[in-house]
Amino acid sequence: MAQNTRKAPPIGPRSWPSWLAVALLWFMGRLPPRLGLWLVRPLGPLMYLSMRRRRKIARRNIEKCFPELPPAEQAALLRAGFASLARMLIEAAWCWSAPQDRVAAMIRVEGMENLQDAEEAGRGVLVLTFHSTCMEMGGFMLGRIAHAAGVYRPLKNPVLEWYQNRGRGRYAAAMIPKDNARKAVRVLQNGGVLWYAPDQDFGPGKTAFADFFGIPTATLLAVHRLPALTRCAVLPMFMRYDRRAGYVLTLLPALDDFPTDDAVADLGRVNAVLEAQVRQAPQQYWWIHRRFKTRPAGDAPFYD
Repeated sequence: MAQNTRKAPPIGPRSWPSWLAVALLWFMGRLPPRLGLWLVRPLGPLMYLSMRRRRKIARRNIEKCFPELPPAEQAALLRAGFASLARMLIEAAWCWSAPQDRVAAMIRVEGMENLQDAEEAGRGVLVLTFHSTCMEMGGFMLGRIAHAAGVYRPLKNPVLEWYQNRGRGRYAAAMIPKDNARKAVRVLQNGGVLWYAPDQDFGPGKTAFADFFGIPTATLLAVHRLPALTRCAVLPMFMRYDRRAGYVLTLLPALDDFPTDDAVADLGRVNAVLEAQVRQAPQQYWWIHRRFKTRPAGDAPFYD
C-alpha cells in the first residue's frame, strides 16, 4: 500500500474543490447509516438528468443485454441503476472513514467456507467480481476476512486518488494499479488473496472476445493468464444490497479445472458466471461503462 500513499497530494488553490469533496466524503462516512442513505437518495434522479452521456451509454447497454424486457421495464431498470450509483457515494464514504466494526456489522457473508477451502489448498486465490455499485463494500469485507490486495484503476485527480487509497489502506493489504501485472503475480505466487474485477474493456491486445449477455465482448486475458502463471485458485465473489437483508457478500466455490488450454473458453466460462450474478440484481451493475466499445472486425460501432 505504501507506494500509493507516500506521495503527498497537492494543497494549492486549484486542489481546494477536491479537498472539499474529500472533507464531505469523510463527514458523510461518520454519519449514522440511515441518515447517510436518506441524504444520497435524491442524488439518483439528479444524476439521471445531469449525466446525459452516461445515461445514453447505460440505456444502450440495457437495451442490448435485456432485449426481452419491454421498453417501460428497461426505462425503470435504467432509473434504478442511477439510484444505485447515488448510494455508491455513501458506501465509499463508510468504507473510507466510518468505524470499521460498524461497517462490518452491516455486511453478511455467505460461503465463507469456499474461501477457506481455497486458502487451505496452499495456493494464492484470485477473487473475481464485477463492477457493482456496492463493490466497495465487498472489497472492504474481503480485506477484513482475507487481508486481500486489490487491483484498481488509478484516478486522474491526485487528491481523490490519495484519499481513496488512504481509505482502502485501512482494510486492503495493498492496492495495485491495473498495469502492474508483476506485483499482481507476486501476490498470487506468495499465496495471497487478490481481488480483481475484469469486466472492463481495455481494447485489443489485452483481451479476447467471449460472450457476455449473448454479445461478443472484449474480455481481459488476465483472467486466464494469472491462474496459468501462478496456479492460483479462482473464486467468484459478489456483493449486493437489499433493503430488507442489507449488504450480502457471496463467495462461490472455486472454479474447477481452471484454467484450461483454451483461453477463450475460459473467458466465456467466467463471463457466464458474472452474467448469472448480474441478472440477480441488474440495477446494481455499472451500466454506465462502455463495456462493448471494442467490436470484432467488421462489426458496426456499438455506441453512437
